[in-house]
Amino acid sequence: MIDESTGMTPGVRYEIENRERVEPFAGFFLDGNYYLAPELQTPFGWLEGNRFIYDVLDPEGEPMFKDRVAGTVKDLKLILSDGMTLDIHPVPGT
Repeated sequence: MIDESTGMTPGVRYEIENRERVEPFAGFFLDGNYYLAPELQTPFGWLEGNRFIYDVLDPEGEPMFKDRVAGTVKDLKLILSDGMTLDIHPVPGT
């Protein structure tokens, strides 16, 4: 079940806005999980309540974010652990 505070609806894909100087989030959310590509069936991230856990490693083998917590999602906004806010948008046609 998706936490209502995220603003997400079950069955809808959502993309994270990409900005310069921010880790590019190339995947999408679907039903509380974060996938890197539609053909991949294993999530690389997920929502725990409204916390976004991002289980991707940097080139040195360390988590991209401390304790793998990228930030929180509220009202279709990702607030990164450093305070930067990125919009989350529904993917057209899903």
